[in-house]
Amino acid sequence: MSEERARLRINLSQREFEVEGSESFVRAYVERFDGWLGRLEAPLEPPPAPAGRPGAPAPLRSAGPSAQSFGELLQHLPRAATDVDRILAAGYFAHLRSADRSFSTGEANALLTEQGIKVGNPSQCVKQNLTAKRVFKHLGRYRVSQTGLEYLRQMLGDGLPG
Repeated sequence: MSEERARLRINLSQREFEVEGSESFVRAYVERFDGWLGRLEAPLEPPPAPAGRPGAPAPLRSAGPSAQSFGELLQHLPRAATDVDRILAAGYFAHLRSADRSFSTGEANALLTEQGIKVGNPSQCVKQNLTAKRVFKHLGRYRVSQTGLEYLRQMLGDGLPG
């Protein structure tokens, strides 16, 4: 007696997972994927403050319906968003959680990595945002400029927190 073939397909912004086989084989993966997806939906915890930096990061400011996790923010990005756009969105999200309203390249890249997004050259993406005047340097870190906020508003619309 042969089991019917089944297939499970998940497309998280084209990072795609696909499992095909017998129904019992696929069912085992469904349980795993449910656990993984549950972790993706869980709100991000603020990273610990680096040593030597005064003040702990502030929690995400609740702005009513626009308060969200970083994963939710990413869902509002258009499909055509580039790595430069993603780094800007991640930098803005980190900027909101920071006591001094700034972010580092590493913090922005870590947020994207937690969501399964690998940026080829995060430093170059930040430099391109710097050249476009979407971010500016502040005490060795970066802040999102008014130009950057306007750019994010255009891309994210109602999905922009803060």
